[in-house]
Parts: sequence; structure tokens; C-alpha cells
Amino acid sequence: MNNPLTKETPALRPYPAKLFVETTTRCNLQCPMCLKQRHDAEFLEGDISTDIFMALLPALPTLEVLVLNGIGEPLLHPRLDDFIGLAREKMDKNAWIGFQTNGLLIDGERAMSLVRAGVDRICLSVDAVSPATFSNIRQGGEFRNVEGAIKMLHAAKKTCNDRLEIGVEFVLRRDNIDELAETIQWAAAQGADFAIVTQLFPYHQALVSQTTYDANLDVSMSIFHEYMSRAEKEGIDIRRYYDVFMKYDKSAAEKKIIAFVESLVEDALRQGIALNLQKLFSTDHGWVEKMEKVFARARSVGTETGINLRLPEIIPKSARRCEFVEEGSIFVSWDGNVHPCYFLWHHYRCYINGVEKIVKPKVFGNLSARGILEIWNDPHFVSFRQNVLRYDYPFCFNCNFALCDYVEGGDFEQDCYINSEPCAVCLWCMDVFQCLK
Repeated sequence: MNNPLTKETPALRPYPAKLFVETTTRCNLQCPMCLKQRHDAEFLEGDISTDIFMALLPALPTLEVLVLNGIGEPLLHPRLDDFIGLAREKMDKNAWIGFQTNGLLIDGERAMSLVRAGVDRICLSVDAVSPATFSNIRQGGEFRNVEGAIKMLHAAKKTCNDRLEIGVEFVLRRDNIDELAETIQWAAAQGADFAIVTQLFPYHQALVSQTTYDANLDVSMSIFHEYMSRAEKEGIDIRRYYDVFMKYDKSAAEKKIIAFVESLVEDALRQGIALNLQKLFSTDHGWVEKMEKVFARARSVGTETGINLRLPEIIPKSARRCEFVEEGSIFVSWDGNVHPCYFLWHHYRCYINGVEKIVKPKVFGNLSARGILEIWNDPHFVSFRQNVLRYDYPFCFNCNFALCDYVEGGDFEQDCYINSEPCAVCLWCMDVFQCLK
């Protein structure tokens, strides 16, 4: 089990290392997969005020990273360039400032303004290279807009800031995975420095069928495959388990099936491995193999082109690591509320293994009332980070009872391990989701 609780851990320093600031929740696209398209989502539209941004100044000199985006399109904020310039003056020269964007508002003039202000990394959303697929996913946008944005940014970079890094983000869906390698190839040909690939976070039930990651843990799949292989060698078809386990009169062959699966469960329990038998038996192994081939091709393209490629996991990792908390991150909403991570940044509904989960934001203070360093060092916030980094919570994602009454509702009090941090249901720390960070 991970336990990075040392004095050197950024999460335990008296100042944050990474700051994520939501400049606006407004957007100029209507992407169906976005939280904003759930019209029952309980959040208000707005732009961060100059006063709230100025309240961040005490944290800037020690920052390593400043990311200026949240739910909305950051380029819609009228003072984004000014905020970048102000931050660049206060931050260390080796620290970087960046944001993710759909790129629609980047023309030659805006590209020059951003680069002159001091932005270091810009990541553009590119989920396909075929115009039809792109427009279907990024509704309101066109592929040619992204092509133009990259060209303008490269021109501005060449003129006045050669440290600017340009990248792309690709959200994996079943209807676009065949374009992943081609999109990376295209990005590299456009001079992109990096590519971030992430799994789809289903805020809408209709999107559950578009997810490409498996519904089991890596260790669960490993021990299951081990027993499947052993069973096949002994001529036992354990795939028939759910057809025979409730039968009163079982044949000798059927009893062997039951005994074999019971042995699997006992072995997993001894090793502390959580099993969800129903999901294991229903796994589409053909799909997993296809995803592995898609990723292998993407890695090959990444190696050939030299682009810095980050891929997510196909099967969630049991060795959890919350990079947000470990790396000393703090999240600020446009209204000044302070949060610990992406997962607990907003109020929304999502689907974990097809089951609806209500998430409410975890708020440790508001910058209109308290200083950012005061909030960061508040005993409740420090305790939260310490408890998260013990990684001593269940795997709700892989639980037979998922999702149970402990975690399904929004008014979370504790999980079945009696933890007050709602992290047991989070997939960010299993390397399923990626972002600019």
C-alpha cells in the first residue's frame, strides 16, 4: 500500500505546489459529454473576479504549476491574458502556466497576446481528425478551427516565446478510438509537443455505453485469468458458474465448477483482492484486446514521432495514487471556493460502472473571507490530505454492492471503512483519467 506521508511530500508543505483556477464556467461549445449539458447540474455560470484572482497572489511565488481552467472555456474570460501576465511576474521562472482550450477563439492576434503574457503550455481538445467525428463530439466546433489555432500558436511562439509547449487532449470513446493513432500522428505533424489521452467520464447515462475502460481492477483480472487458465487445463468451464451455482442437484462436473470458483474467491480474500464475480464473468475480453492493440499502435506512433504521449489505463489500477493530493494541488472555483481535486470540485451526477452517483463539492473555505495559505494550512484541510494519502479505503468501483448506500448519495458521511473522505469511489487515482497537470 502506498504511504507517501513524509516531510518532503508536497501535500504536507505549508504552501501548495500546484494551483488550478477556474476562470469561467461559460463555454462557446455544447459538447454532449460535458457536465454542462446535464441541465440538472447544480452550479451557477460565472467568471472569476479580479478580487478573487488577486487573493491568489500569496501562493504564486512558491508555485510550480498554475492551470487556468475548470468547467468552462478559459479564453472567454476578458482578463485571462492579464491574469497570465500577473502570475508570470510573481511565479518562479521555472514554474509553468497553462490551460486547456477548444481553440475556437485563437486567431493571430490572440495567440500573440497569450504568448507575450507568458503562457507556457496550451492544450487543445482534439478527439478525432475526421471532420464529421470531430463535429459530432465537439458540437459547435470544426476541425479546421483547431488546425488554425495550432498554426497561429506556432507563429507566435516563433516570434516571441520559444518555451511555449503546444499539446492536444484526446477523450477516448468507442466511436473515436480507431482515430487515436491517426490523431497523434496528425498532432505530431503539426508540431505538437505532447498528447494527453484520457478515458471518458460519463456524466450522462447515455454515455456509459461509450466508455472504453474495463469494469474490474487489474489485480482482480490477473487472478481471474490465472484461475481461468488453470480451469481450462483441467477441462473445467468456469464460465458456466452462474448457470449452475443455484441448482439444487448438481452433477460432478458442475460441483467442480463451484469448487473452483470458491477456491478463486478464497485465494483472492487471502491476498486482500476485491472481486466482483459478476463483472469478471461478463468482461468483454475481445474489447480489452482491441484496446490494447489501439494503445500499442498509439505508443508506436508516439515513439516514431517523438511526441510526449500520456495514455490512461484500460483496466483501473489497484495501486492507487492521487497525484492531485500527493503533488500539493489546490483547486479554486470561479466564485472563490477552495477544493482538493477535480473529483470534488463541483456538484454533479455521474455513472460509476453504470450506477448513478451524486457528487457534492468538498469546500474548505472561500477566498473572499480567508487567505489561500490560511485555507491550505487549516487543520481540516491538512487532515483531509493526510487521510487521503494513507490510501486506506475500499474499492467501491469493484465492489459487489456498488454502489451502496454509504457512497451512492450526495450527502456523504463515511464509507464502509469509516473514512470521511469520499475517495473510495474515485477513478482519478487509478490512472483512468488524465488532464493537464
